Amino acid sequence: MPRPYRLPLLAFLASAAALTAATPALAHPHVWITTKAELDYGPDGALRAVRHAWTFDPTYSAFAVQGLGQSPTGPVNPAALAALARDNAENLDEQGYFTLLKINGHKQELGKAADPAMTFADGQLTLRFTLPLKAPVAGTASLEVFDPTYFVAFSLADGDGFATLKGAPSACRATAHRPKSAAPAPAATGMSEAFFEAMTAASTYGVQFANRIVVAC
Repeated sequence: MPRPYRLPLLAFLASAAALTAATPALAHPHVWITTKAELDYGPDGALRAVRHAWTFDPTYSAFAVQGLGQSPTGPVNPAALAALARDNAENLDEQGYFTLLKINGHKQELGKAADPAMTFADGQLTLRFTLPLKAPVAGTASLEVFDPTYFVAFSLADGDGFATLKGAPSACRATAHRPKSAAPAPAATGMSEAFFEAMTAASTYGVQFANRIVVAC
């Protein structure tokens, strides 16, 4: 069963304990998310915001939609999705949106999520939201999205779809740095599910599986 702090990870994780209890052999992590990022630059060439698009794995998406009382294959109530997106954005603030942004090696302070929205298509949920920088900054950007406790596994979209640069200087280029391998199953390392359950918000286990987007101009 996930530790209490994880339950507000997303609003529809309220029933995660029941899901985990029903599948005790479920390997860590429990949720898989494919990410895309749009980096928004101002006329002066400074980065001013990051727009996330997170697509959840089909199994978890189906579970989440059922939690809303909807059919996994039918249309989802737009009002329910809008409310869910707002709740998610609020709850993710507790975890710093699992986002680490550095400019020229210096960690940047991000504002609260804006414009949250959620869609359900082809059996998968996608959450979108914008994180503004407290102050626009120019320079080499490094963007990482990861869960330190590895309850949620984040991965970059394949190919060149992992990032887009909006309004960036023409010389800017985005490069994806992916981990060499995914986390091994607990059985392969001798770590039980209890090992992960014992982790706190201060844990850093998941950082070794973090993906990084580097934008150099």
